[in-house]
Amino acid sequence: MKESYLEIVELDNGDIVLRPASDSGEETEPLATLKISDKTKSYLQDRYFELAKCMFHAGIDYVYSDESVIEEGTEYLEEDFRPKILH
Repeated sequence: MKESYLEIVELDNGDIVLRPASDSGEETEPLATLKISDKTKSYLQDRYFELAKCMFHAGIDYVYSDESVIEEGTEYLEEDFRPKILH
C-alpha cells in the first residue's frame, strides 16, 4: 500500500472505520471497521469515539511492532491464525 494519511470516520450507519484519507473528497475503502453497540455508546456517551480511536491506534502500533512480523520460510499452523478470544 502506498504511503498516505489515515482517517477515522463514523459512517451514517454508525460503523467507525479506519481508511486512507482522500485528497479528492471521494470515499475510500476501509482498512478496518469497528462496530460499537448502541448500549455501549449510550454508556460511554460522547467518549465512544475516543474508544474507537484508541483501538485503531493500538492496532496500528501492533502492525508496526516486531510482534507482527511474519518471517518468510517459517511454517505456521492453521491455528496460529485463528481468532483469539480474550476475556
